[in-house]
Amino acid sequence: MQRLLNISTHPGDPEMFDDDWSKAAAFLDHWGFDGFELYPVGNYPFQRIPPEVIGGVHLRFFVILAPIWRGDHRRLMEIFGDWQSVEHFYGGRDAAWIADVYARQLNLAKALKAPYVVFHPVHCELDYVYSWNFPWKLEDTLNLCAEVINAATAASGYDGLILFENLWWPGSFRLDNPEEFDYLVSRVDHPNCGIALDTGHLLNKNPRLENERQATDYLLECVDRLGNHANHIRTVHLTRSLSGDYIRQSQGIADPYQNDQTFWERFNRARHHVDHIDQHDPFETECIGELFEKIDPDHVVFEFTFKNKNQWEDKITRQKNALANCLWKK
Repeated sequence: MQRLLNISTHPGDPEMFDDDWSKAAAFLDHWGFDGFELYPVGNYPFQRIPPEVIGGVHLRFFVILAPIWRGDHRRLMEIFGDWQSVEHFYGGRDAAWIADVYARQLNLAKALKAPYVVFHPVHCELDYVYSWNFPWKLEDTLNLCAEVINAATAASGYDGLILFENLWWPGSFRLDNPEEFDYLVSRVDHPNCGIALDTGHLLNKNPRLENERQATDYLLECVDRLGNHANHIRTVHLTRSLSGDYIRQSQGIADPYQNDQTFWERFNRARHHVDHIDQHDPFETECIGELFEKIDPDHVVFEFTFKNKNQWEDKITRQKNALANCLWKK
């Protein structure tokens, strides 16, 4: 099992290592990790990254996907208000741009010799991010995302593993049952697909969880419900999220955007809201090791949010201590 850390090319992440990937490699070695799962963003000179430090690539997450992919200009204007905001959010104006972004990222993954990429089969809009009352069906989202993946793979030379990661929103890929995965892969042309299981996202589905023992039991129940499909879990994003009190409180807010005038004001409020739900904290008790007695993925990613290297190292330490008798013995 390969042990990975998440990193992006947002400026703050490379700057922690003075934009020196040999220092990043030393950081991995110091903490006993095998590589990074990279989230490539911006115009970073990716040729600077040595392939030997990359264990996977997390593809770009365009959370508002349907209107630009479907060419629904009316809905784009309802959401964004003007074309300048559309271009700033996506980088372009149409489906061809989205397909090209993903094709270039797939080619980057191939160039970095990444054994897998991660894709979110999700569509979410700001109008529903608080209430979770999404007006579309799961099948709509999975059909949409299959089209995006098919267009991107057709335009790229990528032949590696594509992993689909679960989120918590209804109407998106949640791993509620094995049929979700079957439905999606039956519509994806790429022959090499699997699951990236995000533990925090699974926990966000259940606002009744109060502690790590309950959280671990719930994760084990979710895996059991997958049956033999649990064998498709190739990567685990290991992170703790116990935000039930906030979820219940926030779902009762009638008009969360009442004082926001622009798309960017609404988007920033929604982003902070999601950060409160999806906490990206470390597990601290050894019971989480029971998950890896039930499944044996190829990779486990300590996927944390952090403001600086000290906070990152603190989270790594706490979760690594919880798994000292598990992952570091495999």
